[in-house]
Amino acid sequence: MTDGAREVANLNYWAYWIGEISEEQTSDAFMLDADTRSWTGVRLLQHLMGRLDPDSAHLPLNVATLHSLVASRPSLLSGRPAVRASLAEVLSKLASTDGRSRAERDRLAGLQYAVRIADC
Repeated sequence: MTDGAREVANLNYWAYWIGEISEEQTSDAFMLDADTRSWTGVRLLQHLMGRLDPDSAHLPLNVATLHSLVASRPSLLSGRPAVRASLAEVLSKLASTDGRSRAERDRLAGLQYAVRIADC
């Protein structure tokens, strides 16, 4: 499985888990569906933003998933100044704390950039 396919599977899984995909799934095959347009990402964005706790053992997964979500749907940040401001604040705090892996720091920087350019 390629990295892109893993990201799609992860996003589809999260979307299903939090209720963005409302249809009941009887197998895991839906996670491999590269066409993720059946769900908006708004609910998943809010869910992940609420889980950017620097002390959480799940922070690396939440940051990676948020990074994939924003990369696949940059429009989630457009026209939502309150969401961008809130996300920018959390990302700034996370980026300034020690103990982040290189991959996590890169994803945080990518998210910060996405927030900045969505504001233009």
